[in-house]
Amino acid sequence: MNTDLERLIKLEQVDREIARLTAEVAALPKRVSEIEHQLSDAKARVEQAKTAIKSQDQKRRSLESDIQSHQQKIAKFRDQSLDVKTNEQYKALMHEIEFAQAEIRKAEDKILEIMEGGELFDRQAKSSETELKAQSAQVEKEKEEARTTTAKDEAQLKQLEGERQSLRSGLGGDLLDLYDRVLRARKTAMAEAREQRCTACFVLLRPQKWNEIKSGNEVFTCDSCGRILFYDPAHEPPPPEPAKKKSKKAKASPDAEVPSEVPETGEIQVPADQPS
Repeated sequence: MNTDLERLIKLEQVDREIARLTAEVAALPKRVSEIEHQLSDAKARVEQAKTAIKSQDQKRRSLESDIQSHQQKIAKFRDQSLDVKTNEQYKALMHEIEFAQAEIRKAEDKILEIMEGGELFDRQAKSSETELKAQSAQVEKEKEEARTTTAKDEAQLKQLEGERQSLRSGLGGDLLDLYDRVLRARKTAMAEAREQRCTACFVLLRPQKWNEIKSGNEVFTCDSCGRILFYDPAHEPPPPEPAKKKSKKAKASPDAEVPSEVPETGEIQVPADQPS
């Protein structure tokens, strides 16, 4: 194969690996940001559960304060009932006492509901904290893996950049311009020619061009897609196997009689009991 073609093939392999590693390095910060966002969601769920518990505790304390206030009123009304002079005043005080007692029962019912809800919020908070702890460990692990991968990729990129410069320095300016132009336009600059076709666009190559590409003496491009063509004899399909000749043996009919002797005259003798 042409030396320039070998360099170009190797150059494209290096360029592809550089592009892959560059994309991977660029994607890693985004990945870290995503896992940190997941962690922030877990933190938010913990805070929400804690806020709900705090809110429920405030409501419960407020209701307990209301109950205490109503109890004080009841005690006050009972004391006043001892000094009333008329039935109307007594009935009015009893009504206030019943109203306060009803308010106490309502507050106690609400406290029970809050306590039941508080147990649920407490379980949610504990679950969220457990989840947060697990996610925090996973985030730190993934961040460390991302840092390790980035360092490895950057070291490999540095090595590949040196190899790329070496390959490019060994190629002529016109050929490099052609390679760069096709690479920008097609994303891939090289295409193997196989079975008289360009393997990139599958267009059939002219017989003369196909033979010239196979010789490997010059650099050719595909007339259809413009990629630089190369031929690899290792991918040439094996030649078809020659057809095997089948031997045919003549088989005599079991009913036919073969004369044992032929006279010199070339005539076959006929038995006497048969008509001539």
